[in-house]
Amino acid sequence: MPIPGPDVSVPIEIKRHGHDSVEIRWVDGHISLFPNAYLRENCPCPACRDGKPAGRTLPVLGGNEIFPVQIGVVGRYAISIQWSDRHDSGIYSYKTLRDLCPCETCHTQGSDSV
Repeated sequence: MPIPGPDVSVPIEIKRHGHDSVEIRWVDGHISLFPNAYLRENCPCPACRDGKPAGRTLPVLGGNEIFPVQIGVVGRYAISIQWSDRHDSGIYSYKTLRDLCPCETCHTQGSDSV
């Protein structure tokens, strides 16, 4: 039986870049830079996911600019984000965040395994 490698979906640093993005540095040294609108669009909560077709309009309250007001840790597996549109029910698991990484390297690796 093969010995599993280290879990690469463990963050060692999470930084908010104001109204622009969220940066996560992972245990393997990879850095993911998530534009705020991209993270908000991919909110995993049931209200944002259930029955919403691709290209859906999010239930955004307030202005057009979306940014995290607060980021909290949920156990040892996820973060929660309170958004500027007052939405706060999404819990982003570390695995989900690593899978969502928008960088070219992650997208290239993901398409190679298909």
